[in-house]
Amino acid sequence: MPSECQQEAARMLRLAQRDLKAALSMIDPDLFDEASWGFHLQQATEKALKAWIAVLEHDYPRTHDLALLCRLIMDFGGDISSYQSLVSFTPFGTRLRYEDEFDSLNLIRTDWNKLCTDLLAHVAALIP
Repeated sequence: MPSECQQEAARMLRLAQRDLKAALSMIDPDLFDEASWGFHLQQATEKALKAWIAVLEHDYPRTHDLALLCRLIMDFGGDISSYQSLVSFTPFGTRLRYEDEFDSLNLIRTDWNKLCTDLLAHVAALIP
């Protein structure tokens, strides 16, 4: 029987997959603003990191700070190094989502989507 933390990890991962699905569908910059795409990628990353913390049998904080979540994973014994660059999406979940005059960063969406997809696959493999 999965522990309560493992059940929470699976739930958060399902939510992360939903946000990733949205980000993956927003690949065309002519159809979707970078701010909208970046928000969904940030949300998928945030929920995946929270799922990872839960897999490690710890409670995660209510935060959008991806760097904080990564530090907690490291503190709890996880190796986050392959996904560390995703912390740069924190502003999409905080201040950028409220800016009405967003200057595009011209991010390569396919590369970032792939990294986030890899993160979710990694976390999924950790869930018993």
